[in-house]
Amino acid sequence: MIPITKPSLDNSDFNYIKKVLKSKILTDGYFQNKTEILLKKLIKSKFVALTHSCTAALEISAILINLKKNDEVIMPSYGFVSVANAVVLRGAKPIFADINPFTLNISYEDIRKKISKRTKAIYVIHYAGNPCEIEKISILAKKNKIYLIEDSAHSFLGKSNNKFLGTIGDIGVFSFHETKNLVAGQGGCISINNSSLIKRANNVLDKGTDRKRFINNFRSKIIKSNNKKFYSWVDIGSEYRASELASALLYSQMLKVKKIQKRRKYLWNVFNKTIFNLKTKKFYLIKPPAKSNSAYHLFVLIFKNSKLSNNFKNKMQKSNIAATFHYVPLHKSKMGRKFRNSKLPVTEKIYNRIVRLPLFPDMTRKEVNKIIKNIKEFNNE
Repeated sequence: MIPITKPSLDNSDFNYIKKVLKSKILTDGYFQNKTEILLKKLIKSKFVALTHSCTAALEISAILINLKKNDEVIMPSYGFVSVANAVVLRGAKPIFADINPFTLNISYEDIRKKISKRTKAIYVIHYAGNPCEIEKISILAKKNKIYLIEDSAHSFLGKSNNKFLGTIGDIGVFSFHETKNLVAGQGGCISINNSSLIKRANNVLDKGTDRKRFINNFRSKIIKSNNKKFYSWVDIGSEYRASELASALLYSQMLKVKKIQKRRKYLWNVFNKTIFNLKTKKFYLIKPPAKSNSAYHLFVLIFKNSKLSNNFKNKMQKSNIAATFHYVPLHKSKMGRKFRNSKLPVTEKIYNRIVRLPLFPDMTRKEVNKIIKNIKEFNNE
């Protein structure tokens, strides 16, 4: 089976992992610090911290903006559960919004309709590595004095109007899960762009303690005996930081990020060209909007109807090509129905017509040709 995704690993990744094991420093070490500096410089962020997952980064964001009971948070229903969980864990209420049928990103118009006196924040997702209408949403959020958090799990190094996704809102979060463009095994990152939210960040990341103020030497990790003060519990928080092993793997991946992204872009464009030349009415491809740079995270087709999408998935899987759905809308899930507040016609009409296909840097020419051959055959049936 040609998988949906596969991490791009080579000997350099193994060598950095070995360096960590030889050092015997497995937390809060050299690579955590080095990778954070590299990320901060690359995306031009005010504050960056590695986390053990993007889910953790989302939970941190909800703590930093002080979400509480009776607060409302607008988010797309078509997205991963971690966004909703981060909000619900603070006692706030998710307000599900509809999506744009051509990008699968949250609808600006539906956000505008759903802002109320209780709206505390808007969480957007840049689906497939392509930006939502982030500039318009940012203006709307500022006008209404609402926090804007970007879930950029799909879109590391994607841009809108030459600004990195994840650095436009108050907070941005990224994923370096095994399934993402760059991998840390399981890892994430939080980027804080609103200076007023930075002060608490390290405390929340360190289980609610001010440990970072007292211990910043990763080699000794000890407070000097003549120090009159010690770190203590000063805020709420949890064990959110990434391990040294995950940090080292991500550091290695960062050193070859241009190569990885160039290959993903090339492959996506090969598939894009194929589909363009088909002039088909059976399906269309999710594409980056104008004035943007995609992260080329996903290869996604939307079919005319659910019967076509199911037939296509069956054909591809019989040919040993992974082809699968993506999200079940949150408002239609068992938990989501507890918060359901309106119908979402676009989301409900489109979600079971979406099909993801393989896209990963180490895809061979033979695999590419096999996928193209099967797409063409289906179109001609």
